[in-house]
Amino acid sequence: MNTTMRRLVASLTCAAALPPVQAQERVEVFLLGTQHVRGTGTATVYHVDGMERINAALSAGLPPDPARAEAIASRRFEALTEADRLAIGASAQGLAAAMQYRLTKVPAIVFDGAAVVYGVEDVNQARAIYQTWRARRGR
Repeated sequence: MNTTMRRLVASLTCAAALPPVQAQERVEVFLLGTQHVRGTGTATVYHVDGMERINAALSAGLPPDPARAEAIASRRFEALTEADRLAIGASAQGLAAAMQYRLTKVPAIVFDGAAVVYGVEDVNQARAIYQTWRARRGR
């Protein structure tokens, strides 16, 4: 085998030993509307209490008479803006994701759908914890 071929084989062998290049990590932040997490950047942020807050707003001050309450609630629901409807959808999606991940408290920051860091209010700090965990596992 000539020198050029040996170098090529050596380069390919070294490249095969390297860990695969990861696409940008997926970060999801789960919190309450009263909580704040710094450094969310491109992360997807879910307010897991969003449905409760929307429901409270729609049902605030309804009369005790069920027929009147239903009529008022129906008008309020029909008057929702497109932004309101998108917020409802996002809230439902976030709640479903939190249930899928079996999150037990917030704030929770999920990395790549595989690891969660609880109680940290800064994405960069949570990322450092996640990367340390991955390094210990040899990933």
